[in-house]
Amino acid sequence: MKKLFSLIKASMSEGMNLFKINKNKKSKKNKAALPIILTIILMFAMYSYSEGLMGLLAPMNLGYIVLTIFVMAISMLTLIEGIYKSGNLLFNCKDDNLLLSLPIKRSTVLFIRVFKFYIFELIYNSVFLLPCIINYAVHIRPTASYYIVSIFGLLLLPVVPILISCIIGTFITSVASRFKGKNIVQIVLSVAIILVVLYFSYNSNGLVDGIVQHAESINNTITKYYYPAGTYIELITNFNLLKFIAYIAIHIAVFALTVLLIGKVYFGINSNAKAVQKKKKAVKDYKVKTNSPTKSLIKKEFNRFINSPVFVTNAGFGLVLYIIGCILVAVKFDSFAASIVQTGITIEQITNYIPVLAFAFLCFTAFMTSITSSMISLEGKSFNILKSLPQKPAKIVNAKVLAAICIMLPCILIGDLILFIRFKLDIISMILILIASVLLPLISETIGILVNLKYPRMDAQNDTEVVKQSMSSSISVFIGMAMIAITFGALVGAIVAGLSNIIIMLVFIGIFAIIYGLLLLLLNKICDKCFDNINV
Repeated sequence: MKKLFSLIKASMSEGMNLFKINKNKKSKKNKAALPIILTIILMFAMYSYSEGLMGLLAPMNLGYIVLTIFVMAISMLTLIEGIYKSGNLLFNCKDDNLLLSLPIKRSTVLFIRVFKFYIFELIYNSVFLLPCIINYAVHIRPTASYYIVSIFGLLLLPVVPILISCIIGTFITSVASRFKGKNIVQIVLSVAIILVVLYFSYNSNGLVDGIVQHAESINNTITKYYYPAGTYIELITNFNLLKFIAYIAIHIAVFALTVLLIGKVYFGINSNAKAVQKKKKAVKDYKVKTNSPTKSLIKKEFNRFINSPVFVTNAGFGLVLYIIGCILVAVKFDSFAASIVQTGITIEQITNYIPVLAFAFLCFTAFMTSITSSMISLEGKSFNILKSLPQKPAKIVNAKVLAAICIMLPCILIGDLILFIRFKLDIISMILILIASVLLPLISETIGILVNLKYPRMDAQNDTEVVKQSMSSSISVFIGMAMIAITFGALVGAIVAGLSNIIIMLVFIGIFAIIYGLLLLLLNKICDKCFDNINV
């Protein structure tokens, strides 16, 4: 047992320092300040959302439904995240050789992998769920049993989504490991399964009809079919000691059983995942092709992107959704318009401002997609090779931004083309949207590379720790969310003011062009210094 705790401690200290940044920082307080501020902001936002619902439902003695909705939403988020994270967290990790060479049971290695995954999700789930638990206590003033059940609820609610995602991740990796193009197969399967989950969650009973109007039916549906949420709500509203003990025991038993079942196939799959496929091909003439430094650097970044399933799924999934969203809007425009009407915009305004709405959708996609926020960190120990190249840091960094644009642009242009054909936009609107299709990703990816230069994570054990568990990724997401909120608010104001489509887009493109120019100046100013300060 002592050995197990030592291994868990070592694993946590090495891989679970979520916001680990460069060792050159002078003060630990400075390292912790930004993550703490971002966490407080996010928790305050969650408290505000729950307060809005609780204020409506608590007077009707339906406050517990807010907890039900939050628990289900967070469970779905954990499941979707876990599907594409689990394969990379469980299999083909950089520390496999070290752990498997130690005199410990292989089942212990798997337990540490799953437990590490659980701890990470527990922290993030708590950030989302804890404000709602506190808000419920403020409004309802429950008995002491509520606090006990809620503490165990925080600990146990991530278990089922994590275990399901681990099983799915194991299946995906198992299937992918049998093919030559393992990474491509893994990416396709992950995206397909996530799309299926999103489809069923979007079409689930009552959620799209209005939470307050259908609160009881939503609650009944969730609690009936999802045991963790149903039992948790039952325990906080009508505490029963035997059910509480059974609730804890079932989660522990399911956790142990899942680890046991995955352990039966884990090491065979892990070996296949590491295997290198050999190609036998006769080479008659061997020619060496030479490319320009920038082209070679872009090609290198593209290959690194394609060879990391978690990177592709995380950064590219929003682009896939953009194409799917454009198709859905083109096919089911009436349903799309009806959902927007609920925000206060009239059908007439929607019809008249289709180019602006397309511009807004493009903004959302561009600012929520940050590929470059992980590109520096993914270099890992090979970053010193980049530093030794006879190229200026600015050229290397700009190549990363250009590579990200090359990845994003084809998907965005496909979506644009669908909207152009469906709504027959005028030439000027199409030109402005095409300009925005290049400008907005440039802004997003320049912000991403700036953040990653400032807060690199160079010692991660796998790509997931960089893509999903690093400070640069978190900051980029928060900046993107803030820019979306500001842009959407300004666009709604412009629509209400009655400005024309062309004027609105011209003004916003002008503002974004100025922002991009300022970002370029900042990047050129700090690039060399930040690049040289990164040590591996």
